[in-house]
Amino acid sequence: MAKISPMTHIDSISGKYAKTDQVYTKVRAFDEQTFGVRLKHPATNEPPSAGQQTSQAKLASVAALVKTALADAAQKATLKAEWKAQKKYKTLVSYAFHKLYHSEQQGG
Repeated sequence: MAKISPMTHIDSISGKYAKTDQVYTKVRAFDEQTFGVRLKHPATNEPPSAGQQTSQAKLASVAALVKTALADAAQKATLKAEWKAQKKYKTLVSYAFHKLYHSEQQGG
């Protein structure tokens, strides 16, 4: 995965980006602010490393757990009650993912 570093605000851009440039513009959805980002370590076409494969497998297993938990009415009701009591996570799915990810990480 590529890592980015935010750059200063860009009011206007003249010209266009070449394929070799590593600077991209982004517009944040919630405040419509435009800014540029520069890739520090651009992605390559190399196969994923062992650590990346482990992370991908973990995320896939947690995603499957979330899907199963939200399909079960009792678990969904419990998760929904906990989700409504907190303010950090905006959606039930993101809260369920957080909760199940950390419970699996602790071996539960």
